[in-house]
Amino acid sequence: MSSHLRAEERQQGPRQGSTPDALQAANANQASPSGTNLPNAGLDADSLNRKGSTIGARYDQPALAPSTVGASSFQRSHNHTTVYSGRTYDSQNAQGARPREDNDDMASVYSYVSTRSLREFVKEMHGRIFNRLSDAYLLPSDDEEWNRLDKQHSVVTIAMGGLYPCREAVEAILSPVDGVEKKILDLGCGTGSWAIDMAHRFPHCTVLGVDLAPTPMDQATFPPNLSFEIDDINLGLVHFRDSFDLIHMRCVAGGINNLRKALEEIQACLKPGGILVVIDGDYRLCKDMDTIYPVAKLPGDADVSGVSEDGSWMSRVMWGGYHWSHKGSLLTYIKEAHEACTIAGSNIALAVDVLDRGLWDYPLLDPKTAVGGHFFCPLGSWATADDPIQSQTLQYVGILMRQNFLNLHRAYHAILRKHGMQQNVLDEWARMTDEELIKGKRKVWARFTFSCAQRRAGPKLSAPALPASSTPSEPVIDSSQPPFATYQEWYTQERALAERERRLRMYGDRPRAAVRAANANMNHSTQS
Repeated sequence: MSSHLRAEERQQGPRQGSTPDALQAANANQASPSGTNLPNAGLDADSLNRKGSTIGARYDQPALAPSTVGASSFQRSHNHTTVYSGRTYDSQNAQGARPREDNDDMASVYSYVSTRSLREFVKEMHGRIFNRLSDAYLLPSDDEEWNRLDKQHSVVTIAMGGLYPCREAVEAILSPVDGVEKKILDLGCGTGSWAIDMAHRFPHCTVLGVDLAPTPMDQATFPPNLSFEIDDINLGLVHFRDSFDLIHMRCVAGGINNLRKALEEIQACLKPGGILVVIDGDYRLCKDMDTIYPVAKLPGDADVSGVSEDGSWMSRVMWGGYHWSHKGSLLTYIKEAHEACTIAGSNIALAVDVLDRGLWDYPLLDPKTAVGGHFFCPLGSWATADDPIQSQTLQYVGILMRQNFLNLHRAYHAILRKHGMQQNVLDEWARMTDEELIKGKRKVWARFTFSCAQRRAGPKLSAPALPASSTPSEPVIDSSQPPFATYQEWYTQERALAERERRLRMYGDRPRAAVRAANANMNHSTQS
């Protein structure tokens, strides 16, 4: 698989920016970190309409995929038919329990129409806008967050050398076949950037983006083969079974209650031979490729190995770390923002372990087709490599990541306040984190993981042989151009588990998360 940077990425705005001019322009944006001033997030109709002149058009369904639900509340209609499966399923209210196990016939789709009020899908909390469907997903859904997600999209695309890993397999699977409709599903589509890029890249395929909140795109910009729906993966995806040639899920594991169970259900939504691509951020920041960064020490922290007076504030606020038994089993997940997410119902510790293990051990997937890997991105423009092109790309990615994280750590304030943290404490943490990022006081790396595998042709069978691809490969400016400096792939479960074990040995013990104590105090005060 080629991991070179491609001409397509270099010609589309910031994601191409591994040039001196782009580096200079991106660095200029650091003087005033985005996210310092929160927007007016009031949910009255006038203020929502002021968010963009095309607010009504943003949430229309294109003609290719008419709305599948016509009700004006969060109720899944009975005898519901989704345009992507063509089947009918019984449904229940969205506020009810999770769908029944195995042969459940419940759907969880909430397709939206322009006549619906945006207020039905979002809520305001501490000055930010969030989705209404799931408290487990802790990040906002507003202009600031969408800008951050677009930077993240650029980072991942540059590092992988394109829109997806496993390039040869993806392009062969999506290659046109007479009389066969090829379908792509983007779970947790965010701003819709990846889905839109894929719809342009594969105009013969239908592309569906699914997210917890409306996608902030003007329908006038949509290609005709693209549509979006609102859905909560945690409620089940039965209505999508056996439907898609490619399913893509990126950076949503933190909002899923049980990632392994969700992945098993997602795999059932593939056609035989279809491919699943899972990409996510590792919730542990690194000092280098072999060392987890200690977290900054707070008053009252225990004197344990994973905390330091010179530890990272970003690591403290964002990811934290793990505590492991002497046998290597996971005991607790210690962090701040993600501890709040755990309180809200997701299981971050399980998600990270599942991602590290890859896709080799799932009955529906052919392990011979599985690929895993990772890449590291610097949080700043200080990283270098032996090759000057690799250095330039690392530095540009580092600038985007710094901008990304300057927004990201503030995006967690609302969920931390919800669970008992005081704003004055968060403001001090934000000041220390900003200083760390802007001045480059600590050289911190963020790790992304990726996994791909194809669905078997049947029980215990191999995946169907890949067809010859008639899709032109994404163009490469220079075939000798080096890959992203920190990009690695592996092709066996043994290598994936060895990487996992190597990383487990890096962890030190972490102190108790401050938000856990704050939440306990808040609950005690409420009950008193």
